[in-house]
Amino acid sequence: MKDLLKRLTRMVIGYGAVQWAGPFLSLIFTPIITRALTPADYGTADYLLTLVSALSAFALLGIPQSLATHFNDHPDNSAWQRAVNGSAFAITATSSAVIGTMLFITAPVISTNVPILGTYTWLLQFAGITFVFGVTASVLTVSAQASLRVRWGMGLSLTSIVATIVGNLTFVVFLRLGVTGMIYASAFNGLSTWFVAIRLTWRTLGRPTRAIAERLLRSGLALMPTVLASWVLLLSDRLFLGQYVSETELGYYAIANKMAGLVGVLLAPVYSSWTSLALALQHQEGARQQYVRVSKYIICLALAAGLGVGLFAIEILIVLTRPAYLPAARYVGLLTYAQVFGAVGAILTTGAMMQKRLLSVSGAVVAGAGVNLMLNFLLIPLAGVWGATLATVVGFAFPQIILYYWLQRSDPLPYPTGRIVAALLIQFVLMLGGLFVPAVFFPVRIILKLMIFSLLPLSFVFLRLITLRELKQAANLVSQKLRGLIALAALEK
Repeated sequence: MKDLLKRLTRMVIGYGAVQWAGPFLSLIFTPIITRALTPADYGTADYLLTLVSALSAFALLGIPQSLATHFNDHPDNSAWQRAVNGSAFAITATSSAVIGTMLFITAPVISTNVPILGTYTWLLQFAGITFVFGVTASVLTVSAQASLRVRWGMGLSLTSIVATIVGNLTFVVFLRLGVTGMIYASAFNGLSTWFVAIRLTWRTLGRPTRAIAERLLRSGLALMPTVLASWVLLLSDRLFLGQYVSETELGYYAIANKMAGLVGVLLAPVYSSWTSLALALQHQEGARQQYVRVSKYIICLALAAGLGVGLFAIEILIVLTRPAYLPAARYVGLLTYAQVFGAVGAILTTGAMMQKRLLSVSGAVVAGAGVNLMLNFLLIPLAGVWGATLATVVGFAFPQIILYYWLQRSDPLPYPTGRIVAALLIQFVLMLGGLFVPAVFFPVRIILKLMIFSLLPLSFVFLRLITLRELKQAANLVSQKLRGLIALAALEK
């Protein structure tokens, strides 16, 4: 188990970090962006980026998950793996080119019918032109992850870091392009990552074959209901809010989601690394026990990250934004639970991929999207942003409950479910406790919140989810890997 955790840590710090570097640096630039944009402008930019993200999910056709599912069907056959990579790339290049072209053509119609985008028709067309690069870069990144290429991941991470810095400094800081600058910076990051990914992975892209393409499409299309449901989860609350609240309130909701999304940003490398590693090791002896154990650790990490972001929401906003954005703090704590349930979903989806039960994932997510859509319809007219917040959390929680039930019926795993639920309840009580911390002298307030936060890892130990020895081992392991990377960087200089 210790060797497995070492390998997982190395992968998280290596290729998994490509998913972390860009979003993290985007957060670093948030103080600059929020000083250049009003909350209303921020809401507009978030709406546009969310629309493009939803279209990207549709254009991917579920191929990244399908690639990860089938890459190790023949683990010792490199020709098979190259053909899987090449077929996946060909499929998504075609689909994204078609959808990007349609976005370019229909941009005037979209902006006419969506008032918030009325003056940004040409930005929609620009997104259509660059659309294919972001979509195919996602497939190339998954290809690198599936083959466990740590160095490639580090190269992609470095590219994302540099592109994010250059893009934000150029388009937002120096040129002062506002909403347009945010879109340009995002596109620049996607293009840069695509070029480097092509350079690194082109030798692993074999000739597409009809048989493999059909297999990938069958698995991917089984996930299309998930894609459509994700579209609902990403966009439906914005569409409803746009009808019932001001653009400023929409901006508060956007920045609150971004702050809550810190949990996902922190843990994204863990999810991707563990999925790739778990699928590669699924046929080894003792894999099931190791899977459950690591899953337990990931949920504890998500609960801790969620509590940290929720407790310190106002302090994070003070650092990363300006006073005009502080009203968003009241929504952050509740929105972090969408990220916590997302962590549970990442674990369960990996288990479903092992069982080749992708239809179960689709069914669960579609059910969650239906619940989310219904709650948006009922709650947003009554409660505005609070209604959207509650609908989002329930929409992310519901699919995990259903998927857990379905998977446990067919192939039960010994998850410590009762103890995990107890930990979630304790975390929720601690989150509520943070609301009663008085507005006292800043350092005193921080100390009080840290004291509240410290009770959570103690509860993990009390519930026997994690031992004190494991906590120390994890801290030492991460510290050793980080020191190794720093030493390597110093030698290269």
